[in-house]
This record gives sequence, structure tokens and C-alpha cells, in this order.
Amino acid sequence: MESDIQHLLTTLLQRDINDPCLLGTVITSVDVSRDSQSAVIKVHGMKRENADLVTERLMRLASHFEYELRRAMQRKRIPNLKFSWDTRLDQGNDMVELLNKLHRA
Repeated sequence: MESDIQHLLTTLLQRDINDPCLLGTVITSVDVSRDSQSAVIKVHGMKRENADLVTERLMRLASHFEYELRRAMQRKRIPNLKFSWDTRLDQGNDMVELLNKLHRA
């Protein structure tokens, strides 16, 4: 179910959403709870400083996404979606920057 949700949300973001703030936003992972009642959708975008704005906009669109997922997956119940910024990519980028600085020194 997680990979289906990730694939469909990626398609919906590209096809249905025309918000410049969300341009370049990618779904990095989907974690569905054991009881399938909720799902945490990890996202990342071009600018770390826009993390709060991106997740806020996606949360506003959650009901649209849930509706479309129900239709596409032909299920009565879809987990409630919660969007969260994926900090793992930021931490990786920070580590690369640090290593580059050490290499230049």
C-alpha cells in the first residue's frame, strides 16, 4: 500500500497541483500505521527554508489527495495523510558540505 500511495501522490502533485511553492517537491517516503488509519508522508523540496510552508500547503490539500487515492485505489478507507519534511536529506547535504570544507582546508 505504501508504494502505491507514494506513486499516486507523486502523480497527483505533478498533474493536479499548480502551486509554485510546491514546485520541485518530492515524496521521499510513506509510512502507513499498523492499523492503516494514518500515513506520514515525508517530503522534500528545493529550499529547506520553505519546509513549513510546503508541509502546510500539502496539509491543506490532504482531503483532495485522500479523495483521489480512494478513487484510484478503489478503497473505501484511505489512511489520513500527514505531511512532514524529510530532514534526512538536509542532514546528508550538511554532511557533504562539511566534508567539502574539510577537504579544502
